[in-house]
Amino acid sequence: MMEILIVSHSEAIAKGVKALLEQMAQDVVVKVTGGINGEIGTSIDDIMQMFDSVEGEALCFYDIGSSKMNIEMALEMNDYSNIHIAHYPIVEGAFLASVESKIGKGYKEILESLSNNFKEK
Repeated sequence: MMEILIVSHSEAIAKGVKALLEQMAQDVVVKVTGGINGEIGTSIDDIMQMFDSVEGEALCFYDIGSSKMNIEMALEMNDYSNIHIAHYPIVEGAFLASVESKIGKGYKEILESLSNNFKEK
């Protein structure tokens, strides 16, 4: 099953998204990192530690610019070919991805579904 990763500048947001996903799609593995020592920010070291714990494929959602930059740097610095960035809303996108992962879809199918659901209208 696809793992869902959340990178947020806020520990509370990261944990809140995790709680939502775990209630709506039990058995889907959700891992999060958010904030730095109780303050706002993201840590590339924390991101790499989370990435190192992934078993199988994972989709990684993020909140704002520098979290994306830290994710991209972590991916460039290591061989995390099993981790895919999801450039979609952190709450709605991760929610949809977790539900689709629960029913057995792989990352390519989930990314296609996310693309279809978040097109400009």
